[in-house]
Amino acid sequence: MPYVAVATLLLPLYAAHSHHAFSPVFDESRTITVAGAVTEFRLVNPHAMMSMEVSDDAGNVVEWTVEFSGRLNLTVGGWTDDTISPGERVTVSGNPTHTGSPRMFFRRLVRADGTELRPPSAARQGAIEEERRQRARARAEQSAPELD
Repeated sequence: MPYVAVATLLLPLYAAHSHHAFSPVFDESRTITVAGAVTEFRLVNPHAMMSMEVSDDAGNVVEWTVEFSGRLNLTVGGWTDDTISPGERVTVSGNPTHTGSPRMFFRRLVRADGTELRPPSAARQGAIEEERRQRARARAEQSAPELD
């Protein structure tokens, strides 16, 4: 029975660690870029994650973690488990942590062939804005006085 009590007390700590607010962890005012080989991509909730090996200035290999939006947001944008493959060489830009750890929040990925991945939310936001512009244009045309 004491084990259940300990597990019950630790569960909120695990949940708090696995899901966090953006600004206490990542610095939105800065963007960094790293290049390397993908070792793993997991399309999971609460945040999809990618691990990659990046060589630092001294030639040491550093394991970087790139955090993405959650599975739902990414799959609505067309992402799948195979969108990013282990072994793929990529250049990733994102917001670094405030602590300088080898971790960032995803903003842009460029593959070796030059193709890009961006957060689906940015593409969806652009589509929503275009829809709003079209509706506003249609309303303006309907309310415009007819000239004889």
